[in-house]
This record gives sequence, C-alpha cells and structure tokens, in this order.
Amino acid sequence: MNPLVRTALIIFSFILTVSAFIFLLMVLSSDVLAAMILAITRLTEQTSSRIAGLLLGAFVIIVSMTSMVYAIMSGRLRRTRVRSNDIGEIDIGVDAIESIALNSAKTAQCGIKTAKARVAPFKGDKISIQLSAVLYSDVEVPAMMAKVQDRIKKDIERYTGIAVAQVLIKVTRVEPVATRVER
Repeated sequence: MNPLVRTALIIFSFILTVSAFIFLLMVLSSDVLAAMILAITRLTEQTSSRIAGLLLGAFVIIVSMTSMVYAIMSGRLRRTRVRSNDIGEIDIGVDAIESIALNSAKTAQCGIKTAKARVAPFKGDKISIQLSAVLYSDVEVPAMMAKVQDRIKKDIERYTGIAVAQVLIKVTRVEPVATRVER
C-alpha cells in the first residue's frame, strides 16, 4: 500500500475513533452533551474557530473520500482477465497467472528454494508481479534474480497474452544448502 494512503487511512481511523468515543460519551452523559453543544455554539460564533472547523471538516471529507475510492479501486486484481477472440472469450484467473509466475521462477534453476507470487494491476491494461523468494546460499543474487525476472515476464506474456509492466522480486531469506551425509 502507498505510504501516503496508509498515513491518510491512519489519520482517518483516528479521527473516526475519537468521534465515536465522543458520541458515546454524549449518549451516556447529558453533561458531556451540553458541553459539546456549548463548544459547537462557540465555534460558530468566532471567525477563526469557524475557519479551523471548516478546514478540519474539509480535510476529514477529503481523506474519507480518498480512502473510499482507494478501497474500491485498488482491491485485489479482478479475479479474472478476459481475453476475446473470434470464437468467444477466455477468462484467465489471477491464481493461474500466479502459478505461471511460480513455475517460471522455479524452473529457471536459479537457486530458489521457495517462493510466493502476487499479481497486482498496473497502469493501462498491464499487470505487476511481486515475488517473495527464499534462496539457497550459493546463489549470485543480482544476476540470478534478473534472469528470473526476465523469465517470469516472458512466460506470462507468452502463455496468457497479458502485458507485464514489472516483476518485483523480494529476497526474504537466504538459507544454507543442506549437506548430504552418506553412510
């Protein structure tokens, strides 16, 4: 998630929590309700307080609208990618694309012990692939991961016809190669 959007969601959640807490206090105690009505009345009487209140309200509305649009638009990639041809349509599921990426990474024979692939939408009609990998210790990481990136991009584009904008690989761990003990 984008750090700016994450920060906006944290701020919005905090404001919403404080507002809900104040609302509960107003429902439970008439003294708190009277104090809030008095504070809001004073807020509307002073010009500087009114401007501050309007700015805060506008900020909350903008952050809430931004978070709502982001939540709607950036959900997991549509469950399928539809391709049309002369005969009909072909639905390619996200799981299928992730499986192709994993198979490509493992068959590249670049020292990958385990991996997890994730597909995300990208600009246009392209996709982005994120691969988290655990490698063996005898791997030349930059050269081999560049080979894996290239292989994943080519295989997905060849097998699905979907354009791949980027392949991001995150090496999460490097484990030693297990030695064999012969008896």
